[in-house]
Amino acid sequence: MVDEGQRPPAEKSPEDFVTLGVIVRTHGLKGEVKVRLTCSGIDRLKNCDGLRLVKDGGEIKRVSVERAFLHNDGDAILRLREVVGVEEAQSLRGAALAVPANERAKPSPGEYYVDDLVGLNVEEADGKTLGRVEEVLEMPANWVCVVREGEREILVPFLKSVVREVDLKARRMKVDLPEEMDGDALD
Repeated sequence: MVDEGQRPPAEKSPEDFVTLGVIVRTHGLKGEVKVRLTCSGIDRLKNCDGLRLVKDGGEIKRVSVERAFLHNDGDAILRLREVVGVEEAQSLRGAALAVPANERAKPSPGEYYVDDLVGLNVEEADGKTLGRVEEVLEMPANWVCVVREGEREILVPFLKSVVREVDLKARRMKVDLPEEMDGDALD
């Protein structure tokens, strides 16, 4: 029988995983890692049963968070139960903490994963195209979608009063911009 830790990495494409954070370096001398989060916070990592280490598209191993806290720069410091020592932690630099896409919890109605929003075409209610969601920023008051069309960039607050419809199947978001943000005024 092959031990789980000795199994060769499974061949999967990056699309098979949803990245929750990326290891940027070690932290301290006990094998802790500093992680740049791409999810909604460390609670998501701490409560994730199917967390995997993924590097170069291949799964390295399953891991679980033993201890976690936010660093003052916004990154997370994690102690992963299955990572032993600073040498192993150093070898994981650049690895993603991810979950298999098919194991991701389904969001509640009206809630969306950030990676589902990136790439959506954004239109005003009258059908005028504003561009494509390039990234989603977490701001103190609410999330903001960065919408780009060529050189033009619009910051669209992800609020019910602005975002009227999100259609993931059609890869489209319809918005009703406030008058001071009207798409015509931004040209």
